[in-house]
Amino acid sequence: MNESKDLTAGFDYLMQGDHKVIIYGVLKRLNIPRYTSQYDDLMQEGFIAFAKKYYQYQGVDDDKQRLAYLYQGVYWHLLDQLRKESRNTQKIEFMAEDNQDSWENQLIDEYSFESELSHNELLNQLWKISSATEQKLIFYRYYEGINNMREISRRTNISTKTLNKWRKSLQQKINLIKN
Repeated sequence: MNESKDLTAGFDYLMQGDHKVIIYGVLKRLNIPRYTSQYDDLMQEGFIAFAKKYYQYQGVDDDKQRLAYLYQGVYWHLLDQLRKESRNTQKIEFMAEDNQDSWENQLIDEYSFESELSHNELLNQLWKISSATEQKLIFYRYYEGINNMREISRRTNISTKTLNKWRKSLQQKINLIKN
């Protein structure tokens, strides 16, 4: 595959008419404003993805279908790029020493260690005495870290009223364990 020749047709098609609007539309859909530092880079990535998807298109010779295919392909590509960038940023933030304690200091800090240990013991005891339905709530609240009952309700298809009943029941069980 001679990639430069293959992409040339895609770039030519991109420059015809107002096909650049597809890239701008994808960036708008991804909520990337023009004034952000990554806008120009993502726009160039979008142009390249457009040309690659144009070469890969095997469908009917219809502009409407082709442009829909190209739009979706560019959208997925840029979304993947943003996810990779986000993952890399999270790794860097986790490893940065200036804005949080190093993991060694966290292990040495006896108070946080004991606090974490007692929290885990309490959670384990609560898990053992809870019903299967209450365990769902524990899982989403403490292991998944979702504090919003509406979000848990959406994910589990259980009403917020029922979840709140379970939460009250769990609070009573926590009080029993602590006393």
